[in-house]
Amino acid sequence: MKTYQNYINGKWMDSLSKEKIQVEDPATTNIIGEIACAKNEDIDMAVEAAKKSFESRILVDMPILERAKLMRRIADETRKLAKEGGTLLCYENGKQISAGISEFYGVADTFDYYAGITDKLEGKTIPVSNSVLDYTILEPFGVSAHIIPWNYPLSMLGRSLACSFATGNSTVIKTAELTPLSATIFAKAVENAGTPPGLINILCGYGNDAGAYLVSHPDVNHVVFTGSVITGKKILHMAADKAMPAVVELGGKSAGIVFPDANLDDVVDSAKFAIFGVAGQICTAMSRLVVHKSIKDELVTKLVDLSKSLKVGAGYEDGVDLTPIISANQLEKVEGYARSGIQAGAEAVHGGKKVDRDGHFMEATILNNVTQDMTVAREEIFGPVLSVLEYEDTQEAITIANDTDYGLGGGVFTKDLKKAAWTASQLQSGQVYVNKWFTGSHATPFGGYKQSGYSREKGVEALKAYLQVKNVGISLG
Repeated sequence: MKTYQNYINGKWMDSLSKEKIQVEDPATTNIIGEIACAKNEDIDMAVEAAKKSFESRILVDMPILERAKLMRRIADETRKLAKEGGTLLCYENGKQISAGISEFYGVADTFDYYAGITDKLEGKTIPVSNSVLDYTILEPFGVSAHIIPWNYPLSMLGRSLACSFATGNSTVIKTAELTPLSATIFAKAVENAGTPPGLINILCGYGNDAGAYLVSHPDVNHVVFTGSVITGKKILHMAADKAMPAVVELGGKSAGIVFPDANLDDVVDSAKFAIFGVAGQICTAMSRLVVHKSIKDELVTKLVDLSKSLKVGAGYEDGVDLTPIISANQLEKVEGYARSGIQAGAEAVHGGKKVDRDGHFMEATILNNVTQDMTVAREEIFGPVLSVLEYEDTQEAITIANDTDYGLGGGVFTKDLKKAAWTASQLQSGQVYVNKWFTGSHATPFGGYKQSGYSREKGVEALKAYLQVKNVGISLG
């Protein structure tokens, strides 16, 4: 069994406590490796390194084009390690190897994208009077702490780190204890690119221990978090106590509205990767379909056919469609949600329980005749459970879609683009997909309404959350 280390101040280090976290393959429950478990003293070292690098202005004073070149080197080195890192990601997370490799390439693309923006972050002059020269400067916050989730361990790391780095912050990253190994491969890319020590620190520890201590650390100036609403609110309380800015993305309960004129094959194609891909462990999963009564039966039949066709297995097996749930605890939660829907009156037209085999596998589950008052229609499940709800008129569909505490994603399926645009304007969500789920890229802003969080990741818009504005007024006499 291979042992992995944390990356602090440009060095590979064991935890000072010598404690380690074991990581399992969710497809088999076999232990595939272990990693140093960061405790408070390890967090202290990482934050100190980040603070020292920031105060020495290594990145801030680096010529902007040189910062961009460094980011492109990190991108290039990440691509070189994509196969190794993506394979390891597959084993620790369960998703397909191709998906794991894609995450590494996606991180590289993100670094390239923001490298091209570093020299375009400009202040402005303000016409106060003829005797005053007034202008603004965009400055980083200092030490930025990032708490990374387990479902997309590289993508989430890359999207926040690239913004933090491009804007001149020094960063401490706490990876998820369930999927920390692939991040060490990315850390190799950071090292191989010749990144000065202290600018990027990557370590693993338990969320309620290392994560909480990192966020509350007096020398941390900025925090980024992706995860559950419950944990996110705790982090926001800690940030508020320090009057510290935060970027938070807290999950969703996304609904796709299917109009009578929709191409139902488009809906089914979206379902394959938007609710059954990565076993439904996606923040913007298409977990609800709000379907017009005239086409619901036909669509449900097609969805059942899709579910029956999905091959269950580990991500490293050939031809697999439905990969494992991340852990035994998460599988229990997902199955419990499905059971609650059935007990409340929903019909399990396919699935509804865990798969009888080794590992943490859940059947592709389609619950028909779901109503909005059911728990399964209201709470984030984070598993391959699709709820089908019926509507008769457009306003009813919009009301159902918006009747949730979340507002991360939404979708519209229709051939009428005017109707699509109007419906998109009515949906209370940070992004709306039309006729295909997940149409975004590293260039499109991502974030939520309501309890799905605030601020934005990705795109130019994301950079605003990593910068503060300084105003300078000079009296010309």
